[in-house]
Amino acid sequence: MSSRAVRRLLKERGYDDLAATAARVESIAQQSTSAETGSDSDESTDNTKSTQANMFDLLVDDGDADTDNDSSSNAGEESAAHDSESSEKKPVAQKDDRIANTKKKGKGGNKKKGKGKRGGRTVAAADMSMAEFEAQLKKHGADVPSATADEKGGREDDTGKGKAGRGEALGVVLTDEQQRNRALLVVEAKYLNSEAEIKRLFGSAALKDSGSGGRGGRRRFMQRAILKRSTLTQPKPTWPPLLHSPGVEMRQLVEADEDEETQQLISADVTGGQWFTIEHSMRFRTVQIEFLEAVITNDADSIAALAHHHPYHVDALLQLSEILKQTGGDFGEAGMLVERALFAFEQGFAARFSATNGMGRLDFRRIESRGLFLALFRHMQFMARRGCWRTALEVNKVLLGLDPVHDPYGVLLTLDFFALKSRQYEYVRRFVADWSWSRVDLLPNWAYSQALAEFMLESGDGKNTKKAELGSRASMDLLVEAILAFPTVVPILWTKAGVDVDPVVLTHPYFEDVQIPDESAMTCMQLMVQMFVERNSALYRTPEVGRWLQEGLLLALERIALGGVDERDISASTTVVTRKQQAQKKLCTYVVPENISRHVLVADMDAIKAGLPKEVREATSFAFDPLPPKNDINIYNTALGGSIERGYRLRMPGAFGNEEVEFDEELDVAALPAIRDMLERMRALLGVQENEADPGTSSDEEDPDFGNNEGAAGNNGP
Repeated sequence: MSSRAVRRLLKERGYDDLAATAARVESIAQQSTSAETGSDSDESTDNTKSTQANMFDLLVDDGDADTDNDSSSNAGEESAAHDSESSEKKPVAQKDDRIANTKKKGKGGNKKKGKGKRGGRTVAAADMSMAEFEAQLKKHGADVPSATADEKGGREDDTGKGKAGRGEALGVVLTDEQQRNRALLVVEAKYLNSEAEIKRLFGSAALKDSGSGGRGGRRRFMQRAILKRSTLTQPKPTWPPLLHSPGVEMRQLVEADEDEETQQLISADVTGGQWFTIEHSMRFRTVQIEFLEAVITNDADSIAALAHHHPYHVDALLQLSEILKQTGGDFGEAGMLVERALFAFEQGFAARFSATNGMGRLDFRRIESRGLFLALFRHMQFMARRGCWRTALEVNKVLLGLDPVHDPYGVLLTLDFFALKSRQYEYVRRFVADWSWSRVDLLPNWAYSQALAEFMLESGDGKNTKKAELGSRASMDLLVEAILAFPTVVPILWTKAGVDVDPVVLTHPYFEDVQIPDESAMTCMQLMVQMFVERNSALYRTPEVGRWLQEGLLLALERIALGGVDERDISASTTVVTRKQQAQKKLCTYVVPENISRHVLVADMDAIKAGLPKEVREATSFAFDPLPPKNDINIYNTALGGSIERGYRLRMPGAFGNEEVEFDEELDVAALPAIRDMLERMRALLGVQENEADPGTSSDEEDPDFGNNEGAAGNNGP
């Protein structure tokens, strides 16, 4: 067991003040020794002391967690020599023994600290098993208080479900239902590293070819400032140094200190999570004015120049990344800009916030917080483009965990896909069974994905169909139910997947769309079905899955002839027909939820965007903040006295008067003075001077205070 594992275990058991705890343990050991050896001989006393584990030495870093075989053998020889030498000498105080041992270690150079005893021989602490080390702790530190619930809250067991009592994380007591839902949002941080996944899939040569490997470059980047530990993404050697705080600082929302609307948001939360928000510093607001000026005038060159001069301005990075995508630029560079934005966000995370424990919630209404949602969604897209499906799945969990009830970006429409692509079939089964914070049973993608995941589990990832035939074939029942509940999927999916089926079957009236005539837009159901088929159809193109679909369709037609109710009555309380009616009532409408519309806008499915409602297609939308919510809290809107509308239409009512300026497709030069006048008044309202120097942003200036703030060593929460 390495010294790092030793220190982590000590911290879990409450050993925070290392020196004080070590002194107390030392005192207990001395008292125990003196009581047990009061009448023993000098030789017996000496041997007893030599076997006592020095708990203070266990807390000292031995430099490296791992040592080679030579150093281990040298340590054993020196230990044996020390034992023989101590048997010839008279007993001395234990403190003197520790000083002598320290001198011997300095001479040897390779001797390990912390001794236990196993079978009559001296054992280094790093070589102890976890059970042996816990026994030593129990023997010498029984009176030391254990770690608090706050310190234990963020850790999960190997399955990610969490053990009993783990719901008391961060001092919050969770119900059984909340614990089950939270377990589905817990992220395995090791799978957030896309480079590690690429290495597992394609070998280290793939990283060398892409130029993303190399630890030396990362160290050169890190040495410029004391940075927080980054979990969501890792800094690259080619990134510019981070000389000052990016200006996106997170704080926890305290219900008693917030406005009435925020109090209602927190009190109505059924997830039991802790709420946070992100705020912009004055430095960031200064740069944001320049950024908004470039966005209003549609000046891509100015945005690129601003991102170059302020390399960690998150909104500029997100906007520039989308410009590169839309203009056919380098997708790799676009993805790198999003990663840099995520890295900047993570540097401002609050000490009590963790992106991986499923407990952190973020207020989507505030424009400062919405950038993190967008950065995570685009990072997930770029990971999928690179084939890093497991990384995309974990990022999807992070994004859903920020607001699992409202799901602002509709990532429940992608979670099943990434789980199937990364072969996490058991997770799909658990999610459908345990998730209760929204109705996944009314989403067509989850109905079909649940059936496919069950088929993969039965057939051994689709490789052994005979094994599936011998089983319960629960997957067939799930597929039939999915077809009956969401029949409009059948003609599109079966055609897209290339399933050999009679075209007459696909024209059955049961599979027809429910659509109001003379409507150019799609219903919510049509949008979701189109997105599901476009995204998931590749999963159904294997011969084994094709035969499974054929058989399921025939069984579904038999059920349709019986009126939709199975003779076995597999769902006595709620029939499939009732489920279909519920789905149609909720989804077969032209009132598309805001989160679904936002998902379509950023999902890179241009053919489906045309089916959005007219008011959504014509709504104000910028690449760094697509489709703001109706209850938007935007400090820059307040400063502008209204919103900036896309299509070069600029409204300036309220604080800036009632004048209105309209621009043609080509920006009218005569309108530039109006824009400058608006920005000057915005600067005055925010308290920023036009020619005021932006402290800490030049390439040769470093912020001396950056990196010295509380929690700079890590951001993984408690």
